[in-house]
Amino acid sequence: MKKRTITTVILIIEILSVCLFVFYPSPIESVAWKPSRIPALQGVLERNSTLRETEVFGVGDLDAPEDVAIDQNGMIYTGLENGDIVKVGLDGSITPWVNTGGRPLGMMFNHSDNLVVCDGDRGLLSINKAGEISVLTDQVDGSRINFAHNLDIANDGTIYFTEASSKWERDKYLHDLMETKPHGRLLMYDPVSRMTSVVMEGLYFANGVALSSDGRFLLVTETWRYRVMRYWLKGDKAGTSAQYMGNLPGFPAGISNQNNHFWLSMVTLRNPVLDKTHETPWLKDALAKLPEFLTPEPIPYGLVLKVKETGPIELSLHDVGGEVIQGISSAVEKEGYLYFGTFKGDRVGRYKLKEEPSL
Repeated sequence: MKKRTITTVILIIEILSVCLFVFYPSPIESVAWKPSRIPALQGVLERNSTLRETEVFGVGDLDAPEDVAIDQNGMIYTGLENGDIVKVGLDGSITPWVNTGGRPLGMMFNHSDNLVVCDGDRGLLSINKAGEISVLTDQVDGSRINFAHNLDIANDGTIYFTEASSKWERDKYLHDLMETKPHGRLLMYDPVSRMTSVVMEGLYFANGVALSSDGRFLLVTETWRYRVMRYWLKGDKAGTSAQYMGNLPGFPAGISNQNNHFWLSMVTLRNPVLDKTHETPWLKDALAKLPEFLTPEPIPYGLVLKVKETGPIELSLHDVGGEVIQGISSAVEKEGYLYFGTFKGDRVGRYKLKEEPSL
């Protein structure tokens, strides 16, 4: 009798769970989108093992070091999930520096050697050499900046930075993905007036941002749309935007500029099942009810693209299967090396650049 009672209780729980899943409202209201066919990894995108030569640091001791900034002494700064910003030495040492009280994501040293940080919880921060933290801005047009993500700094000190989603908090980024609505924005902070303004709206998870070498335009990545947008800052086209690169083979994340070219990181390759799911809103609404631990993990892969300022992809660097480094969320060039941050990873990396022929 006792065994039968336990079985009955389990059955009731299962039925209730199914009913709850079916009838409980979805947290999202998604729309349909049909992505273009995933491009083949051939030609300049052909798979290779170049990134397996990457030196990695902090393995197992870093929790989601998404971006990196390199100081004048070659020390690597990176932000962690618990709010820490740490210094990573090339000898493998890890030295805690400050805790932002939020989630430090994109970061870059400005002309005064202060570290400017996009904090996913607190907005745009500045940290001086003594480790003193000040909030540059956490509001725009009278509303809170919800999910500051990445930045670049112009020669005049103007800071361009992304708000990945004005609707979803950073721990609900998958809801933003499944909803397929343009909640992202590109913002600008003027250090003289201390004013923050909206530069672009209607972006699908605004992520990386990088200025061109002459400052005439900037690029911003739209992770969920597999593309990069260009916004003109100067010239006849100033104030207008257009697609710069589209139908990429992966999810574009961080982007940086050095020596008249951009480095574009891909956190993972595209998933054909996800692309197909985007066509069916009711299915996406249902999947959004599932707990995060049931969400499929990204395809393990390391991929960075070198892109000319004039547009064509010049080079692709791969680690097929992500054996050494995967989930690359930022790529920053400095003094002959390319430094990597990783999305949900446990390491940062450094790859020695070679004289590669253009393909």
